[in-house]
Amino acid sequence: MKKKIVFIGNSIVAGYPWSKGKSFPSIIRRALKGDCEEILQPAFGRSLGFEIVNKGVNGDTTAGILGRFRDDVLDHSPELVFIMTGTNDFIYRDATPREAMDNLVQMAKLVEASGGKTVLLTPIPVDAGKAEFMWMAGCGISYPAVNRDIAELSELIAQSGIGYLDLGGAFAEYASGFDEPDLVYLDGIHPMPEGHVFIAETIIDYLKEEFEK
Repeated sequence: MKKKIVFIGNSIVAGYPWSKGKSFPSIIRRALKGDCEEILQPAFGRSLGFEIVNKGVNGDTTAGILGRFRDDVLDHSPELVFIMTGTNDFIYRDATPREAMDNLVQMAKLVEASGGKTVLLTPIPVDAGKAEFMWMAGCGISYPAVNRDIAELSELIAQSGIGYLDLGGAFAEYASGFDEPDLVYLDGIHPMPEGHVFIAETIIDYLKEEFEK
C-alpha cells in the first residue's frame, strides 16, 4: 500500500476557481513524480512512493473540516497531513482565532493518535482592497479585520508546538514582489495559477527537508 500525504482545507486547497489540476496539491503530485511542467526539478519523491490526496472543499471552515476529518483524512491512514484553513472562519465570523486554533489542535491530536504527522499551514493573507469589491461585496465584511484574525491565528499556530509551515508569511513576501494585485489574486482571496505554483514550490522545499532527515 502506498504511503499517503493528505492535504485538507478550503477552496485554496481545492484550487478554486481553476481546474483541480492547477491546485497546488496537484502540482506537488506531479512534481514528486517528475512529470511537472510548472516545476522543473528531480523527482525526489518517486522512489518514496507517496500518493497525494486532495481534500480541499470550497467554503469550508475549521469546524467543517473537523467534522469530516475522520472520513477525509484518517480513513486514508496518511503518513503526513497538511491542513490549510481559517480564512472562512473569519470571513463568515464563525470562529475567533482561538476557537479556530482549538479545532486545529483537535485535528492534530487525531492525526497523532493514528500514527501520522500534522503540518499546519498558516493561511495566506487576503488582498483587502480587492476582496472588498470582488468577494462577497456588500456583505459588510471587514477584510482588514480578516487579515488581523489571520495574523493572530498564525501566531497561535507558531506557538502551538504542532509542526507548521509559515505559508502565509512566505506568500506575503511573494506578493510583495508584484506592483499589481491582479498578478497575485483573482479576487482578493484566491491566488492566480502562478500563486499555486509558488505554494507548491514552498511545500516541496519543506518536504525535501523532511525526506532528507
